[in-house]
Amino acid sequence: MSGTTLLYELHDRAREQGVDGYRRMSRGELEAALGLAEPAGPTRVEAERRGPLGLLTLTGGGEENAVSLDTLDQLALEAERLAGEEQTRLIAVIGSGPRIFCAGADLPALRELPGAVVTQRGTAALERIAQVDVPTLALLNGHAVGGGIDLALACDWRYAAQGAKLRFIHNELGYCPPWGGAQRLARIVPPGVALRLFAGCELISVDEARELGIVDVVVERDRLLGRAESLASRLERAGREAVSATKGLVSGGAGIHDHEGSFAALWDARSQ
Repeated sequence: MSGTTLLYELHDRAREQGVDGYRRMSRGELEAALGLAEPAGPTRVEAERRGPLGLLTLTGGGEENAVSLDTLDQLALEAERLAGEEQTRLIAVIGSGPRIFCAGADLPALRELPGAVVTQRGTAALERIAQVDVPTLALLNGHAVGGGIDLALACDWRYAAQGAKLRFIHNELGYCPPWGGAQRLARIVPPGVALRLFAGCELISVDEARELGIVDVVVERDRLLGRAESLASRLERAGREAVSATKGLVSGGAGIHDHEGSFAALWDARSQ
């Protein structure tokens, strides 16, 4: 289908069929909305460890890398498994293919589920990823859309490929961010900026996201994985337990005295 129909022709069909927000959709989203796309099958997670780097790849769901609740559960399970290996110092999540990191929720897979199930299971899975003992990194090899932004924000850091974009489509689809993305974004940027991005259904470049502090690093796409491996190697210089304790302290909700028990335990362990 992609090779035979021009984008403007898809726009014409979407306008005729009353598809809301069609001009802001990717080709894959347009084809899905018009019933023209072949079913891609569920997105699955491939896990591997490259020295100190644990790598989780979203794959098998076509070019969109859309995530179902089962995909999110699998991501959380593999992240916890890799974090439990002593050699792992960093866990990175990346999308397969050159275009899209994650196009958000797999809406056909979720459509018949109650809202409480969609939000509670997805939120629990992303919170498990956020709470693993080692730092986490979202590698935005391409566009992050909707729930894909929620996933990226659940990681400690975000590195992005040049040319990628962040599309805050949640409110345009008629719902708020389902998996904690609004709260996490408001910890990075002022709440008013976070509200503008969601309410305005903004489409921003990763360079704009870098200026806002949402993205930490922007590099050429073919250097993205190498930068993650380099970061993982640098983290090997730090004490694994020290990094884990520090991650807990910088997360939201830590009190001014919460470091004392962790510091004392690490200090005493070194003296022994």
